[in-house]
Parts: sequence; C-alpha cells; structure tokens
Amino acid sequence: MEEKRLALLIDAENTSSKYIDAIISELKKYGVITYQRMYGDFTNPALADWHKKALNHAIVPIQQPRYSSGKNASDIMLVIDAMDILYQDKTDGFCIVTSDSDFTRLVNRLREEGMLVIGMGKSDASKTFIAACNEYKFLDKIMDEDEKDAGKPKNKKEAVHDKSNSITPLGDIKSAINELIQQSENNGEHANLGSTKSNLQRLFPDFDERNYGYSSMRKFITEATKFDTMQKGSTIYILRSSDHDKDMESQVRQYVLNLAKEPVELGTLGRMIAEQYPDFKYKEYGYARLSKYVSGISGVKVENNMVTLR
Repeated sequence: MEEKRLALLIDAENTSSKYIDAIISELKKYGVITYQRMYGDFTNPALADWHKKALNHAIVPIQQPRYSSGKNASDIMLVIDAMDILYQDKTDGFCIVTSDSDFTRLVNRLREEGMLVIGMGKSDASKTFIAACNEYKFLDKIMDEDEKDAGKPKNKKEAVHDKSNSITPLGDIKSAINELIQQSENNGEHANLGSTKSNLQRLFPDFDERNYGYSSMRKFITEATKFDTMQKGSTIYILRSSDHDKDMESQVRQYVLNLAKEPVELGTLGRMIAEQYPDFKYKEYGYARLSKYVSGISGVKVENNMVTLR
C-alpha cells in the first residue's frame, strides 16, 4: 500500500522544542513527511532551542516577526501555507502541532477537503481543537511512555486523574469499549482489537493507550478493563473476562432476581448491589445505565423506576 504523504506544520511559539524527536517519530508511523515547517519569530531568544534542534530533522523555519503586540503573525503564516499546500494537491494529510484552539477552523477546512489531520500538543490542549482533528496525540504522554520504557517509573493514576489535562476520562473509554464489544457479540462475533482501537479513535480523537500509562493496546485491554484477549494467526480478539468475573456477574444477577420478588426502587437496588458487590460495575459489562443492565436480566423488568419480576 502506498504511504500517505504528510505535511508537518509546527506552531513553534506554542510548542516546546523538547518534543521535536517525539513529533517526528510519531508522525512517521502514519506515512512519509513531505513538508516540514515551523513557524515563529526566531529572533526571540525563547525560540533559540527550536532553531538548533530543528536542524537535526531538516525542518524549515518560517521566520515571521510580530508587527504589533497582541497579533500572532506566525499563526496567520501557518494557515496561509497550509492552504497553499492543500491546493498543490501533493499531500494526503496534515500534522498541525499546537495546543491552540485558534487553528480549529483550519483543521475543519482541511478535513472538508478530505484530508487526514493529526493534531499534536500537550494534554492541556483545547478540547475544541482536539475534537476537530481525526486524531490528536498528547506529546507529554508520549514522552512519559518513552521515559518509562527507558527505565523511569510512571504512575498510571497520575495520567488518568490529572484534572488539568484534556484527556478523555478512562471511564468514558471503558464504557465505549463495552458498547463496541457488545455490538460485536450481538452480531455473533468476537471484537477485533485493531478495529476496536480504530473505533475508539473515531469516537475520541485523543484516544491513545499511552495517555493512560500503557505501552500497547493489548496491555490496555487486559490491565485496564475486565476483558481478555486471544490471538488467532495475526489477528487479536477481545473476549469476556475471567471465570472469577463471570462468577461475580452471575451472582449479581441472582441477587437482583431475589430482591425483585418484592418491588424495589431502582436507586435503592443500585446501592444494595454496590454494598454487596463493591467490585461490580455494570458499565464494565456493556451497559450505559443501571436500568439497562437490570432490564437485561431474564425475568426482571423496570417500570416507573421500580424493579419487579416479570
């Protein structure tokens, strides 16, 4: 298959030069980089490191001085170049390196023309800009994972619970995984690991297992969720989890059946389940709401927020 041709445009005034190696390495996974440009006022001492480090990758600096305070001329230059490159019809996609929401309309415009757009920046990036991209890579999380591989410990909980970042909460990802797996099971199939990741990236442009401290999607599934994996040939499938978890789920269903012999309010039922089975989470079994889970138990119904036997 022919490699995608990608244009790399870096907002140097909004991105640290320490990420340059991670940017290049990550983008090469998607194709060949045909344009490499960075934008800023490189007479500014704060950008001196960009000038030095970019030489190692032959990135072309586009010098753009500020003509007046409060106006970012380099941003405008990046947008102009992006549109010029687009209409030359020599690329299949763009990588815009910034955390700035001002580029959201540019990304929208590129995608309207059928371009793949990969965003890169820090995990405090604008959620609006992240949502506009096909995919968005958090450079600080990628570097954290690289450092962990080099022997430096990394705390997974810090990656997941830091409220200052724009990373999609792990709970939302788990819920989506459950729904995707449920859809596959409804079709009589096992969920494919690769397809599941692609669907997650479609739902959440910022999704990357490294954001949560895992070096591979397979590790993420087996360690962060209640699912297992199975490999057949070159294909990896996602399966329902261990016998222990199946046992607990079976016990919860029987517990609900016993309680439903007398009408019980749904919220009360939820609290009783949580007290009796604190490790049980209905979302981890493919249900977005407790009412959906309870209604799925044979012999039980939910009407007007009350749970009874059918």
